[in-house]
Amino acid sequence: CLDVCPAVPPIIWQWQTCQSANSLHCWPLCLLPNMVNYAPGDLVFVPDEEKAFCAGKILTIDAAASKAEVDVLRGAPQTLPLSELRLRFEREDGATAQDATSLVFMSDATILENLQKRHAKDEIYTYTASVLLAVNPYKDIRGLYSDDQCARYKGKHIGALPPHPYAIADAAYRALVREKKNQGLLISGESGAGKTETAKIVMHFLAFASGSAGSRADNIQARVLRAQPILESMGNAATMRNSNSSRFGKYNRVFFDEQGALVDAGITTYLLESSRVVTHGDRERNYHCFYELLRGVEEAKLREWNLERDRKYRLLSSCNGQQLEGFETRDRINFKRMCDALRTVGLDEESIDNMLRVLAGLIHLGDLELDEGSSSEESSSSDDGVEVVDDSVQAASKLLGLDEDQLRRRLTHKRVAVPGRTSFHEVARSRSQFRHALQSFIKAIYKRLFDRTVQRINDCFRDQRTPSSPEEAYNHIGILDIYGFENLARNSFEQLCINLANERLQQYFVENVLRAEQELYNREGLPWTGLPLPDAQPVFQAIGQTFKTLDEYSQNLTRGVGNATDKTFCKKVLEEAAKDPLRKEVLKQIKMTGNAARRSTNGPGLDEGFIIKHYAGSVQYNTEGWLDKNNDRLLAECEELICESSDPLVQSLGEEETNGKGPLFRSISKKYSKDLEALLETLSTCNLHYIRCFKPNEEQKPDSFSPRMVLDQLVQCGTIELVKIMHDGYPNRCPFEEITTRFRSLLPESFQRYGMRTFVEALMMAYEVPENQWALGMSRLFLKAGQLHALEEMRSEGSSLSSEKLQEIVRAIVRRRWIRAGHAIRLCNYLPRFMNGIYTRRARNSLSQVATLSSRLLPRLLAARKRVADRHVAVRHRFVRAVHAITLSKDLFRKIQQKRRDHWVAEWQKSVTLIVQAKRWLKRARRTIMEIEHKRELELKREEERLAEAARKAKEAQEQFELDKKRWEEEAAAKLEAAKQEAEAAKKKEEEERKNFLEQERQKMMEEMAEERRKFMAQMEEQRQAMDEERRRQTIRSQASPQRTGSLAMSAGEEARHRVTSPTGTSITETQELDLGDSASVAATSTTKHLEDTVRRMMIEREAKDKELLEKMAKIEEENRTLRQQVEQDRHQRYMPNFTPPQNQNPSPIPLDHQLSFTPEQLEARKSKTSKQPKQRPSMVSSRGSLGCGNRDKDKRRSVTTEALLKGWDRDNMKYSKTKRFHEEQRHFLLEDIYQHDLSSSDSRPTAQQGRNLAAEFNTTEEPELEQGPATRMR
Repeated sequence: CLDVCPAVPPIIWQWQTCQSANSLHCWPLCLLPNMVNYAPGDLVFVPDEEKAFCAGKILTIDAAASKAEVDVLRGAPQTLPLSELRLRFEREDGATAQDATSLVFMSDATILENLQKRHAKDEIYTYTASVLLAVNPYKDIRGLYSDDQCARYKGKHIGALPPHPYAIADAAYRALVREKKNQGLLISGESGAGKTETAKIVMHFLAFASGSAGSRADNIQARVLRAQPILESMGNAATMRNSNSSRFGKYNRVFFDEQGALVDAGITTYLLESSRVVTHGDRERNYHCFYELLRGVEEAKLREWNLERDRKYRLLSSCNGQQLEGFETRDRINFKRMCDALRTVGLDEESIDNMLRVLAGLIHLGDLELDEGSSSEESSSSDDGVEVVDDSVQAASKLLGLDEDQLRRRLTHKRVAVPGRTSFHEVARSRSQFRHALQSFIKAIYKRLFDRTVQRINDCFRDQRTPSSPEEAYNHIGILDIYGFENLARNSFEQLCINLANERLQQYFVENVLRAEQELYNREGLPWTGLPLPDAQPVFQAIGQTFKTLDEYSQNLTRGVGNATDKTFCKKVLEEAAKDPLRKEVLKQIKMTGNAARRSTNGPGLDEGFIIKHYAGSVQYNTEGWLDKNNDRLLAECEELICESSDPLVQSLGEEETNGKGPLFRSISKKYSKDLEALLETLSTCNLHYIRCFKPNEEQKPDSFSPRMVLDQLVQCGTIELVKIMHDGYPNRCPFEEITTRFRSLLPESFQRYGMRTFVEALMMAYEVPENQWALGMSRLFLKAGQLHALEEMRSEGSSLSSEKLQEIVRAIVRRRWIRAGHAIRLCNYLPRFMNGIYTRRARNSLSQVATLSSRLLPRLLAARKRVADRHVAVRHRFVRAVHAITLSKDLFRKIQQKRRDHWVAEWQKSVTLIVQAKRWLKRARRTIMEIEHKRELELKREEERLAEAARKAKEAQEQFELDKKRWEEEAAAKLEAAKQEAEAAKKKEEEERKNFLEQERQKMMEEMAEERRKFMAQMEEQRQAMDEERRRQTIRSQASPQRTGSLAMSAGEEARHRVTSPTGTSITETQELDLGDSASVAATSTTKHLEDTVRRMMIEREAKDKELLEKMAKIEEENRTLRQQVEQDRHQRYMPNFTPPQNQNPSPIPLDHQLSFTPEQLEARKSKTSKQPKQRPSMVSSRGSLGCGNRDKDKRRSVTTEALLKGWDRDNMKYSKTKRFHEEQRHFLLEDIYQHDLSSSDSRPTAQQGRNLAAEFNTTEEPELEQGPATRMR
């Protein structure tokens, strides 16, 4: 119908086409996907649980039951419903389709088969019209990415070369330069599908395509490419699904000028997974930068930062303390690459070291907590708080520029506001509270350091920007690399945010690609059956309401309002979802499948999570810790630590709003939702290009393809619907004006006189494009996949048409014109008759309606006229009454005015009289007031004189008091001076006595040494005489018999040698030339010196010990004096508050000069008394310092401690009495040390009675014999 009469409106054409019985045969078969006719012998795909689909062949068909018997290859025959079968086409050459829309049969099985075959050939890229499908090979493919490949794809249309990300990037770049409109590349897929690598490939091509117009462009290109390693090191981590998974979303924008030169760039990040910094699962790692720091930094810096290369740190280990291995070489290489990239973006060596030092400090912070059940000498705790490792605290505080004591105190204690006051009270944190504060502190520092690094990268681009060219003046190409859909073993708040972003982007893809395609076909008048598209609005509403409830409960938790916990939040979310009919189908409660089995696992309970049905499948979320994770505000104590840091970098990471000055709660979910809306709004301004990345296997192995896994990804990302629309529809569409302009050279100039629509028809007929491969809309030409590429090749080759073909085209055009003209004439003739009939029917209907209404309305019209006349009469009567009323009112008003005038005159006269009288009264009142003021001044003057007299008397009394006070002070000073002189005299006397005693002792020792020397000399003299006698005898014998004399002399010499020895024990032989007398004198001299040295050393040691004991006793006496003064003050304040006691110079009951003073005679008497005591069982000295131990007879034999407690008991001042008793016991202990030598020299140890007697002697303050000084202790 459209070919016959193009003037028919599209909606009429569609209605006529749908109602025509003979028009179905004109539709292409591919536009009727549900009308598939199977026949025996057809090749089909059969569903399979493991391989997704298996090849088969139909044997028989049961049309009544809609089932078929299929011979499955490598399996037994099966009977399956026809709806589960997919047609299969085998190509003998084994070739694959570069574009999925060009497949013979369009289904999920054929798409999957095509991707698997291409993956086996290392052809990892496949088109779906303008959408690129990329399968991660997990290996390097040689020659696939290089500058030569960039040059090959530059300027080529999509489809001219094999599929490649370079082609998509080139299409976006050429569209930006040609159309001057922003472009966007959406790279999506699961974690591990290769999104990050694909984004880097696209960035590399854009940098190559823009060329280098100068040094500024070269710098921007280098920084754009170098920024990726920095973001990978700080934002990527190894997960169970991907060894380089992006744990944040980023939107890279590359700006180009009108000529296509690179002029600027920028990076926007979304939702860094900060929880990974403090905890991660098994077979996973923390962010790469920590491991790269330990592997790449030099040994000197490691020692400076107290780090070890092979040590397992808690921050870098999983929950079970294990670390993934096999990344050492890559970490070392990536560390150098990261440092080079930081230098490229403008950081100097000092800034890089500062950033690495902060990372090292975070590693030490991770080891801050001491393991439960373990204790260490290097750990410390305060006030029953959590024990921390001192080495880690010291290292972390040093690297981060924090105060060590403040770091320990603020992490182990929390501040609690005192009601009604501005002060705070510190309370020790529990282990869980300490762990939460520490983890929040680490996460905040790392997240802010990451944001600061991204900001520094953006600043380096701004440094290259020209001042006169703002960012808005350029068009940009945006590359969105965002986290893929996640369904982990434990899904938390971060996974919900990630899946929300994927849900919104998927819906954006559906709305802007799939739905736009269908609307375009309907708008252009093309036949289209339509496809059911998914609607994610219930999911958005469920997640949005969950975020609102989460914000409410998080805010209540920070304020301490209500019962805000994770469990109550989960219950509230489930209750609200159950009330909404749409949300209750999306958000559901967790189902408990078995009590015993369920409780044995670590899964969440009924009130600890919920299930949300996403487009990619249902995900179970655990709500534990969501209230804390949703709050972006750091604890006030930890925020103060960052702001008070001495390190400039750490201090710059702090926020000014601390100590409760800012809001206590800052929602992460609200900020993330706003950023996501802003991202979608930015994408709406761009012409989008899509790259879908797929993960071929779970193990991330090369040359491995899991069909079931890839099929799930194809269905989840909407690729099947996209391919179906592109295959059934027209992926290439061009406006008539563009086609006419671009392909004008393919037809002769004579065809240019035709209209654009006729020219396009002639072009399609000239190059014999099949009629089912193109269609004309209202404003553009629609082409099947590959047809536009064929036209472009013809245009580039410059092919020409024969004259016969041109004449046939002209005849066809003329014939179509005549046919259309005839149809137009018939339509024009039919339309007036049709319109006249419409007008006649419309006039007939109007006349009949008017007649009916007139017959029904006439009685009512007459009644209405009567009512109107009655109303007019009533109105006239009311008007007359109103005129009379007005006249009467005027007369009354005139009379009232006259009365008011007379009343005002009378009142005025009264007022004048009153004013005259008031003036007289005021005059008399002023005179009276002046007299009263004069009297008051006189009284004030007399009062001042009395006050001056009183002040004079007070001054005299004060002067007299000052004189008395001065006299009292002089008397007190004189008394004090006299007391000092007496003390100095006593001290001088004691020193003299001590010197005399030492001199006497020295003389005694010298006399003893002289006596010993005399005895030794006498012994030596006797020996010498004996030897002389022996010589004389030998001389006589030698004279008598020479031979016998010689033998006797030798024997006598031997005997003398055995009898005579030197003082040192050396024998005197015949060869010694030393005289025996001289030897004796030398020995005596050496012995004397030895004794003198021994005595001198003993005296020095004794003096040192005396000095140490005196210092201890003086310290104890000073503390006793202080305690006694406090007791006296307390007693006087309690019983005599107005009485000031005199100051006692020595309040101790035992004076310091007397405590250690005793004479040698007293010591000897005590020795003899002790030696006469019978031997008793030795007793141990008590721990409280007493000389006796517990005995059976408690009444007769008490310990010194018990007696001291009984003497020092004070019921009114128990606190001071206990302290007093403690110092007295310490004094007794020192006294025991004094007499230890004397007691140990006796036959037995001192008994308890001896200890009590000795303590009683030293506790007595009035003994006259203890005034000889400490000199006697020398013995």
